[in-house]
Amino acid sequence: MSSYRDLEIPVSSATVSVKIFDTIPAGEHKNVKGSVHGMLEPVLPGHEKLECPIFCFFIEHTSSGKRIVFDLGLRKDLNNCAPSVAGVLQEFFPHTDEDIVDLMQAHGIDIDSIGAVVWSHSHVDHTGDVSRFPASTNVVVSKSLVMESYETNQSSTLLPSDLTGRKVNMVDFELQIGAFKAHDYFGDGSFYLLDVPGHQDGHMCGLARVTPTSFILMGGDACHHIGILRPTDLLHRNHPCPAALLQRTRHTVSHQHFPNAGSAFDLEQHTKPLLRVGSGPYQADSVVAQQSADALTVFDGNPDVFVVLAHDSSLLPLFGTAYPVVLDQWKAKGWKERMVWSFLDEENPAFRFNERT
Repeated sequence: MSSYRDLEIPVSSATVSVKIFDTIPAGEHKNVKGSVHGMLEPVLPGHEKLECPIFCFFIEHTSSGKRIVFDLGLRKDLNNCAPSVAGVLQEFFPHTDEDIVDLMQAHGIDIDSIGAVVWSHSHVDHTGDVSRFPASTNVVVSKSLVMESYETNQSSTLLPSDLTGRKVNMVDFELQIGAFKAHDYFGDGSFYLLDVPGHQDGHMCGLARVTPTSFILMGGDACHHIGILRPTDLLHRNHPCPAALLQRTRHTVSHQHFPNAGSAFDLEQHTKPLLRVGSGPYQADSVVAQQSADALTVFDGNPDVFVVLAHDSSLLPLFGTAYPVVLDQWKAKGWKERMVWSFLDEENPAFRFNERT
């Protein structure tokens, strides 16, 4: 069986603790109305919407106590977003009176203690409302990210208030982890930022070491559905699909849309992901985005890495509604074995592999 060492992650005993928040209110995921056309392919009839969470991560460095947040989700006053997207966002997303700042404060996290906010990229469902953080909180972004507000760059959805009076740290990547350039954020191997382009120039993922030998990969929008990473031969070898689910998929997954030899869908014959990155306007470069997703499958298939995409609805049954959820002991709790094939369970909110009327 492979291990994290196969990904060229340096050995270290330094760790961080990771808590996950969902900024879509409980019970409101079905009211997310964004179309998946352009996000992923194929789109089967009856599965035109992405009923998804928006995950954010609170990260605390174990030895120093330094605190950062990876992605902020949406701001709660969507009418104050950039004019080009304000109306669309209010149509697509359910209303909420709480953003990530409110959620953290409700659980006793002092916002003044947050040293930095890391944006995976600059889309509005990840940048939140930085003005709610103190001026001492830095913004951390890739050196390739365009940092202009909509007032000077019509393709940007950043607001002047996202940038004014605040230090912005532009990440340079000095290491290589797997296929990606990487930056050792705390300088001790506990948390890396990965250069994962395609969805947007300057898009990053986070790789957190939560025990000396296990990791959380925060995928941002590297892809919009976990089926773009699964199945793979590596995943079949390291985490075989449970027999009962394997048998059910023969009847629930469309053989017409996902063919193989034989008259019924056979998951074991599929060693490449069922879905692909969409070619629509959601991607800055869909070819590069697909290349990045392909490279992430090696992380996803590794038994020491638990991948959490920003909008991965397959994990909603695991996390429940009592956020934040501490992710540090995912491996000891067997979460990967429990959840890695759940996107193919017809009862799972991520299932989209047959036609529905």
